[in-house]
Amino acid sequence: MPARLAVHTIVVCLSTDATPQSMPALAATRLVAQQLRPAGPVGHFAARHRLTRQLLHRYQGYAAGGPVRLLDLAGMRARAATSAVWLWHRWRDVVDGTRDAQPFSVFVDRHRDDPAHWPLSRAQQAYLAQPRVLAMTTYNAAYRQQPIPTSDIEALQAGLNSYRTLAALSAVPGDALAADANWLTPRSGRLTDQLDYLHAANDHVDRLRPNEQLVAMAAWPLA
Repeated sequence: MPARLAVHTIVVCLSTDATPQSMPALAATRLVAQQLRPAGPVGHFAARHRLTRQLLHRYQGYAAGGPVRLLDLAGMRARAATSAVWLWHRWRDVVDGTRDAQPFSVFVDRHRDDPAHWPLSRAQQAYLAQPRVLAMTTYNAAYRQQPIPTSDIEALQAGLNSYRTLAALSAVPGDALAADANWLTPRSGRLTDQLDYLHAANDHVDRLRPNEQLVAMAAWPLA
């Protein structure tokens, strides 16, 4: 099994007969089978209807789950894309005049290839010392309420259109998708692996029938 990223929000696909009362337990069972510790439902989905009892944990237009037909998946993707455009332009101003930075995965590879000369602490320091990453971390220290994720450096450097598309693709599936008998998650933090996961996950979600259910759960790896 490939190494996993640390996951935070996991979307679980459930059958049409799942009720809001049964969703958390059913989803938790799927997560435990993947050696994850469930921490309960999270309000991940924008809801088309706020008051329907078919939605789980409704709050201010969001829900932790429910039938696909009641979830505004298209709206989630559109809003994520719009936010990404705003963030990308802010990032471009922050890093103006700096060279492209290497993503953290490059330094992790150095550590794995030569751990004696490249301990993980050195790999982390080398990544953070890059002028473009320094510009981002300095900005984030000053504007902690609206940070620019340094983990997005590879996607941000791919350009506005790529970053906007990635944001739209990331809006629905979460960090992992429990799809029927399959478990979908990125093989690594590299952009190519992220895109492979997001294409597969969105394709599965888009093929669900209107009455099939989705539920979003917070979870962490078991100790």
